[in-house]
Amino acid sequence: MAQTSVTANARVVRYQNSFYREFIRGNKFSKYIGTNENSPIQLVEDLQKARGESVYIYLVNKLGATRANGKIRTGYQTLKGYETPMNIRSNKLTIGLSRFAVTIWESDKQFSAIDLVEARDAVLKDDAKIDFRDRIITALGSMSIDGNTHYAYADADETSIKDVWLANNSDRVLFGAGQGSFADHSADITQLDTTNDIVTEANLKLLKDKAKTANPIIRPIKVRDDEEWYVVFMGTKLFRQAQTALAQLNREAWVRAQGDNNPLFTGGDLICDGMVIKEVPEIGSLAGTPGASGTTSVAPAYLVGAQAMGYAVALRSKVIEDTDDYGEVNGAGIKMLDNVAKLYFGAGATDTTTPRQNGVVTGYFAHA
Repeated sequence: MAQTSVTANARVVRYQNSFYREFIRGNKFSKYIGTNENSPIQLVEDLQKARGESVYIYLVNKLGATRANGKIRTGYQTLKGYETPMNIRSNKLTIGLSRFAVTIWESDKQFSAIDLVEARDAVLKDDAKIDFRDRIITALGSMSIDGNTHYAYADADETSIKDVWLANNSDRVLFGAGQGSFADHSADITQLDTTNDIVTEANLKLLKDKAKTANPIIRPIKVRDDEEWYVVFMGTKLFRQAQTALAQLNREAWVRAQGDNNPLFTGGDLICDGMVIKEVPEIGSLAGTPGASGTTSVAPAYLVGAQAMGYAVALRSKVIEDTDDYGEVNGAGIKMLDNVAKLYFGAGATDTTTPRQNGVVTGYFAHA
């Protein structure tokens, strides 16, 4: 018996008033943003209250007084004339406008199987989160030789930017197991191999040692007033190495570190010697294979302490709308007036001479 069949193009496919969107990972950096000087990403909202293009973030380093230099007076010694000056430096952040938008036709609202307005608003909000996350990642890997102009790693010239940045920050950069001259960026990276220069417990401790011995030191993040921590952001390739290296340590140390009660932790993080190791999959490897023999991949890891970055905001993410063609074309978008960048402290009258990263140790590690 012959039966009637419905062709594919004639079939009705009903969608509920919902749609599938690409899975958007939550912003890994949101919990590290705060308005006080203990925050890894310091939020500055002064430009929301007054007009201006730039804002200064002030960095106050610890006093250099010691008994050896006579600045600490004891007993009946006179204090007058032996005061210790505070080392106050500033870093300027200049904001800029960024926007993105989508448009839909009024008639397509009737034709579409999904709610286009709802879909548009959702993807705009998600895209704003992605944009902010990606800007933080770019800023972490960026380089500056005056503290004000920042070059993305991929755009930085090898000699005039990378080598100068490395010379200024030699006490807060680590190549693998600590080898290299710390004077020639490309030459030092080519020494990294997958035998000694991967993420291990020992090499993570070298990263922390850099933070503690840098001059000035990378200030740790204080938790509950008496605990001091650093956070290390790394991509998936390096995080897998860390999982292997720290497996036993984390089985034993998680409870002692009060993981669930520590505001720096999120499920899935690792810990090592006062460091929270956090996976951020979007932190990718450096372009090409710059490691040993020109065949070894290298990826960055960023140890951050207090005031590692500045986030200056004049206008938070705001929805904008537009109508055109007699109301037929409807547009909506997001605009922001802000800037997020690594903080640098420098010398000289304008704090721009030989600037150093204030709260970041940059580590480079090899991976397969």
